[in-house]
This record gives sequence, C-alpha cells and structure tokens, in this order.
Amino acid sequence: MKKYILMPVLALCAMSAAAQDFDSKPTVTIDNEQEDLRFTVGARFMADAAYYNTDFTPMKSGASISDARIRTSLNYKDWYFYADFGFGGGKFSQKNIFLQYSKEDSRGGTHAIKGGYYSDPAGTMARNTSLGSYHFISRAGAANALGEGRELGVSYKYNNDKFMAYQGVFTENQYNKQEAGFNGVVVAGRYIYRPIATEDQTLAVGANVRYQHVGGGITEKNVLKKTIKLGQTMETFVDENEAFVSASLPWAENVVDAGAEVLYHNQKFFARGEYLYKHVTKKRDSKTLFDATNNSIDTWGTLSAWEAANPLRANNFHGGYIEAGYMIFGNPYRYDSQNGTLKGLTGRSLEVVARFNYTGLNDIEKGEYFSAGRNQYYPNGKMEDWPYNSTSVGGGAVRSYTLGLNYSFNKFAQVMLDYTYHNLSKDFLPNDKNFHQVQARMQFVF
Repeated sequence: MKKYILMPVLALCAMSAAAQDFDSKPTVTIDNEQEDLRFTVGARFMADAAYYNTDFTPMKSGASISDARIRTSLNYKDWYFYADFGFGGGKFSQKNIFLQYSKEDSRGGTHAIKGGYYSDPAGTMARNTSLGSYHFISRAGAANALGEGRELGVSYKYNNDKFMAYQGVFTENQYNKQEAGFNGVVVAGRYIYRPIATEDQTLAVGANVRYQHVGGGITEKNVLKKTIKLGQTMETFVDENEAFVSASLPWAENVVDAGAEVLYHNQKFFARGEYLYKHVTKKRDSKTLFDATNNSIDTWGTLSAWEAANPLRANNFHGGYIEAGYMIFGNPYRYDSQNGTLKGLTGRSLEVVARFNYTGLNDIEKGEYFSAGRNQYYPNGKMEDWPYNSTSVGGGAVRSYTLGLNYSFNKFAQVMLDYTYHNLSKDFLPNDKNFHQVQARMQFVF
C-alpha cells in the first residue's frame, strides 16, 4: 500500500527540465504510457506591494496576495482538458476549465473545438494573455474596462503559420444566477494575419468583433431592467477600487464590441497595442413604467411627456494602449502562435518596459450642466427643480503612463517593479487629477 502512495508523490516531485515561460502548461508531469495519458499539476502565486500618492481621494497603500492558483491538465491523444482554481483575495474561485479536441490537417493547419469556461476570443489580445506571462503588473486599463473576460461556451479555432480564425458562442452568466430574465447570448471572434512569422521575429495584425444580447437583470415595476457595468482599477491589485473609472448603463439591450490589434517582436524588442470600441443600445417598456407613475404625484400626464423626461440613447466608449519592451539580457522574446500572444520571460532575464493607456468612459451630451453634489447631469445647461433626465454618462477618462523593470531569476521565479502616472478627468471627482503609484510584485509559477 505504501508503494502506491509513494509513487505518485515521487512523480509530483519530478520537475520537467525544459525551459518554459510563465504561461506554460503546469510543470509537474505524471505519464501513463499504457493508457496514453499525461497528467500535469502546477501552481501560481503572486504577491504585490504598492504605494499611492493622490491629489484628493486617498487610495489604500499596502500589500496583497493578488493571485494564488492550482493548475491541472490532462492529455489523451487529441483531447486536452485544463482546469485551474484560484485562492486570491482569500476566496475560492473557479478560473479556466475546458475540454478541447484538436487535429492537424495535411497542410499544417490545426483545427480545434473547445467547450467550457475560458477567455472570450474577442476579449482582446491582453485578456487572452495570461497574467502570469504579462510584462506589466496589471493589464492595460482599457483592456479591463472595455474588454471581456471568461465566459461559458463553445468555440472553433483554425490556426496555421499565417492565419488564426477563432470564434465561438457563449453565455453572459456561467451559473445562470441572474435575478430575472434569461442568460443572454454572446457571439465573438478574433482574427489574426501574420505577414512575418519566424522563430525569432513576428509581425501580427488582427481584429476582433463581439455581439451580446443582454438577457439578465432585475424586475422594476414589473419591467425587466438590464444593466451593463464597465470599469477598471487604477491598473493595480492592491487597491482594486473602480470608483475612479466606471460606468453603469441601465436598460442595456445589445452590446457591440470591435477592436484592432498589432504585435511585433524580434529577439530583443517587442511592441504591441490595441484599440477597443464598445457600443451599447438601450430598450425598455416605457408604457408600463409610465402607467406606474400615474398612481403617484410624479405623473407626467402623457406617455410622450414621460418619454421626453426620461430619454434613452445608445452609448459609445473607446480606449486603447501601446506597450513596448527591451530585453537587456536573457532568452529572446517568443510568440505563442496558438493563442496569438507574446510569451513571458524564460530563464534568467532582465527587461525594461513602457506603456501608454487611454480609457474613455465619458459619453456626455454637449452643453449639459453637471452637479457634483447630486452626481447628475442636466440637459438644459443649468440645475432645475423638475429636471429632465440626462442621457450623459460620466464614467471618467484616464491617461496612464507606466515604466517597468522585470527580472526573472529562473524559469519559475520573477520580480517586477512598475511606476505609473494617471491623469484622470471625471466630473464627479473634480479634485482628483493626478495619481502616482509605485508597485512591486513577486511571483512563482510552475
């Protein structure tokens, strides 16, 4: 009996000797040649410390475990299963969990069908790059505010040396736990062309598109009210307050996302960037809501008067970023053609990186007056006792500039140091303009 217990323990201690980046498969491997099975297990740990200096509203400097995970995978012939589970923030959370079947064709292309819970294909290049392989402590703010993360669904990907076409159908709530309505439907795709694709150099240009029909919401006066919320932190995990850059969009009906991306790298240098655009349409049952006001002193008399006092319009937001890095010493940069992303550091390395990010969550009608005390816009350019509701959204616009230095001790351990300056424009926070932050990270991945 002891032998059967001891053998798996010894296998778990056998580390693969091949060089890897911080987004590789889990490292510890158990092979069952008789059944053609390969099981892997690994872990990831990230701890951050940050100091913030702000004009007015304080941020909480300190330290935090930003991520802790157990990662597992199973290979059987052309089948691949992956699952990882997080413990960051002191809470258990389900991360990626999916099953994939892939097959190469006679021309060197790969066809893959995937089902489960994983990153939306159109969730931007940044969101499809594991944080463990990212070259900054946080992804760019625009990718977090306007991009999408993991969703439950099924997808098909075709990939060869020059092209990648990756598309799928998803649902907006993986547990179907919305208070009212249904689960919503998402159709998304990401497409990449690589005019240069060698081991040492890659140029990739791409685009993504996503359509979401919002399904879930709450019931208000017998009407289904669906709301989309957008937001980002100040590119940090120690204080994850999104109040500085965030927007709530009630009566959301459909969401259309579109984006463009470009990535270039050689052995010593990389540059990449994305542009993101989001269009949100609105819809509501105005007649039922109007009828509900007739039983109170708030009635507007006629439906047309009520609709004029409570207008709806679509909202538009955009953002983007550009990043660059230079390898001072270490193994050369490498490209992950299967995911269309830049790999992380491998082995003993030192690099310097820089980034500019813009996130725009303001969609304000020209000439409107804003009352910071009431957190409300007024269409007529002044505060009125019986104001008409405004369609303006003042979620904030931020420009962020980051310089970073990253050192990898070996294929498992890495430290990172970032300085970021944010310039914020938000009507509700007129005294908050300048944010300075210094962050450090220690991470271990195997």
